[in-house]
Amino acid sequence: MVAKGDECTEGEKGNDDTKQSILTEEQRERIRFNKERALERQKTRKLEVEQTLEDGTKRRKVTTPSKMNSDGTVPYGDDNSSVYLEEFEMDASPWVSKKEAMKIYCLPEGTLAVCAYEERPNPQHKGWTPMKLYSRTEIRRRARERFGGLQGLVEERRRREEKKFQKDFEKGQKMFS
Repeated sequence: MVAKGDECTEGEKGNDDTKQSILTEEQRERIRFNKERALERQKTRKLEVEQTLEDGTKRRKVTTPSKMNSDGTVPYGDDNSSVYLEEFEMDASPWVSKKEAMKIYCLPEGTLAVCAYEERPNPQHKGWTPMKLYSRTEIRRRARERFGGLQGLVEERRRREEKKFQKDFEKGQKMFS
């Protein structure tokens, strides 16, 4: 979209030093269409989030985590295949906090923004922002998709740990030098 004052005058059109550009009609139409589509999506998401439960918590479409099979796997996907759990996941809660999702599953905030969550009052202080709890099943699935399976996720965790260690080691060396 061309803002007021962004259009080139006759004298500027011939000047190669000018970096301003004029949007074509097709580009303007595409921008308008994308803006309308984004606003429509935003409206539907807002309606989803505003569904309030009897206990006062807010919910976005949340799938309840699956039950574990006897061999340590959980049903995964529509084809009823199974996925192996890591040791810390065996007796873990079916919900995961934002901090835990970012640290253990190595997911960025952008990915968490599109995940389903349940909003609950903050246990630390009622006046603080409500905490968001994510379905561990969905977070696990997204993390493994992002890093190419369980091995990729474990490797990413190890890489981040190594990077943190190196950073701390360098700080220590500077401190004692």
